[in-house]
Amino acid sequence: MITMSRTALAAACYALIAFSLPHAAQAEDRLIWQPTKSGENGMHLRMGIKLPVEGEASAGADVAVAASRSGRVEDTPVDVWARVAVRRGTSTAVVTSRTIDGVFDPRTGNGNLDVGMDRKRIMTESFDLERGRNVNVSCNAHLKRCDNVVLSQSARLSAVATGTALVAEGNYSSATLDFSNVVRVEQKVTRKMNVTAALAAPFKNDRQASLSLSYAFNW
Repeated sequence: MITMSRTALAAACYALIAFSLPHAAQAEDRLIWQPTKSGENGMHLRMGIKLPVEGEASAGADVAVAASRSGRVEDTPVDVWARVAVRRGTSTAVVTSRTIDGVFDPRTGNGNLDVGMDRKRIMTESFDLERGRNVNVSCNAHLKRCDNVVLSQSARLSAVATGTALVAEGNYSSATLDFSNVVRVEQKVTRKMNVTAALAAPFKNDRQASLSLSYAFNW
């Protein structure tokens, strides 16, 4: 069996991306290069390319480096990822979005595939309806098996004038054979502040109610 070190794997991923750009000057706007600091002694790098196809399509690799205070490298995980997204408006009142996201860890063999569809419809001048469906599959290539499939559905009815939304969500997991659902009422107080009242498992005896306040800010 052929083995490859983590450093060699990262170099191979970068070489593959570089080889996919025959005209680097012309394709510079398609290059994804996003280094970020993940901690005091850590660095994360997302690199890839945007493919010249209809909609949004990209692929690449995430490389993380963690080091000790003395500078010794402790871990260098590498994840290979791909994303495809299409957004279409069949009419002025309906917009449909479809996404496919995949992530694979060559070290462990763990992979994750996420397929989603979202459709937003302007029902009237006062109300918008948004429906979503999602399938998430977790598999292991080394073991040649899939451990879990999660099916999700959601519906959101929003009042344009008041910023009030009624949301219903349902999820099913094949690993636990469990179905969970929640109903929420969301109220937009300001542009950055929301109040949410939620009722989890509304059709069960152990239903749980909650109230939360969220505020978004940038710094």
